[in-house]
Amino acid sequence: MHLRFHGATGGTTGSCHELAFDGRTVLLDCGLFQGRRQESYERNSRFAVDASTVDAVVLSHAHIDHSGKLPMLVKLGFRGAIHATAATRDLARALLYDCAKILASDAEFMNRRLAADRGRLDPKDEILPLYGEDEVRATLERCVPHGYGAWFDVVPGLRVRFHDAGHILGSAWIEAEVRERGRSLRLVFTGDYGRKGLPILRDPEPLAPCDVLVTETTYGNRSHPSTGAGGEALLEAVRRLERRGRGRLLIPAFAVGRTQNLLYVLARGVHDGSIPPVDVVVDSPLATAATAILVDHTELFDREALAEYRRYEAEPAFRDRLRFTASVDESKALNRDPRPIVVIAASGMCESGRILHHLAWNLPSPDTEVVIVGFQAEHTLGRRLVEGRNPVRLLGREVEVRARVTPMLGFSAHADREELLAALAPLARASDPRTFLVHGEDTARVPFEALLRERGFTRIELPSDARTWAL
Repeated sequence: MHLRFHGATGGTTGSCHELAFDGRTVLLDCGLFQGRRQESYERNSRFAVDASTVDAVVLSHAHIDHSGKLPMLVKLGFRGAIHATAATRDLARALLYDCAKILASDAEFMNRRLAADRGRLDPKDEILPLYGEDEVRATLERCVPHGYGAWFDVVPGLRVRFHDAGHILGSAWIEAEVRERGRSLRLVFTGDYGRKGLPILRDPEPLAPCDVLVTETTYGNRSHPSTGAGGEALLEAVRRLERRGRGRLLIPAFAVGRTQNLLYVLARGVHDGSIPPVDVVVDSPLATAATAILVDHTELFDREALAEYRRYEAEPAFRDRLRFTASVDESKALNRDPRPIVVIAASGMCESGRILHHLAWNLPSPDTEVVIVGFQAEHTLGRRLVEGRNPVRLLGREVEVRARVTPMLGFSAHADREELLAALAPLARASDPRTFLVHGEDTARVPFEALLRERGFTRIELPSDARTWAL
């Protein structure tokens, strides 16, 4: 049996890990690479594995960097089952249809640029979307839902169970038992491992002892502020908006998970009197759909979130000030509204979606504050804003940045260095597993490797390409 890593090696996108044994091939996640438009297209347009030979996929959660390449896998001949939690299946439906629209838009943009550069677009050079809605529909038909904690057979020789990872709704870390020619191995894949005390979700379940460990390392080189500190920082930004009495508080946020956490903190702040009632607009059809899916799965809420949700339903103070836009015209109208408003819009790394238009309109104004509430990958606009670049290139032009840019990593849904170490350290004592560090830039996973060795891990690998690792 062996492992190959087809993404998230030295970076934080494109999670896709191949487990092969006894003539079977199973993928753990199947995500899109995200970054510069042209580079993303080129990297996502090919697979290092023959899709028709893949027997099944086990999906840790619905985020596009973990699920977004599934329709392309189906398009190229995959005919197996996709195993996920029920909430992950529901979120993936919204995310993948949205992704298909973005891919079509990106292809149109690149074709316009080619035509402008060459004077005309030769049909043979036309860039086509990686997949469309037909492939998404076919993908969703292959999804098989499972609950947490129950073993299920994936293919002969492999059984799996999901455990709550506390990252986003439905997220799971994966415990797998692999059997080949009388030999058995226990493998754990963390997916994206969450944090204790996050709004809404239950805390991540402890990881199980194993022979092979595949772990994310997104924040392996840094500590987050406490989740409570992140909430207080957001409320203080709202108070700054109130004191200005004008302008915008812009929050680029992932439509799934982060947006709902922000709404939770804002609602609790209004209900408790920590901030005055404030106009809040969620300007993202995907975030609107994800919020509806969230409230369809209250069985996954922690106790505090259930109580706060009942309060939201009963008290109008926040509910009556919250709006969800539906149309592009509603989105555009926000920039003509003179009132101070909190606008939450996708995408979380400022690479697509309606947030780009809000930034283009508002970044030159000192009455704007942009709150960055998530990890910003290399080569993204969000990363450039956090690094203080000025001007920034946005929608084909240079835009001056006079707005305040405030990073708030207390909202991260990934475990930080200390939280990951606390989750992993018991495994060194129990079994010292063969450990593969993925889903982290090398500035994070290289120092994290040293910390793991200090805690007793002796067999650590840092995959950098799709070579085969025998188990």
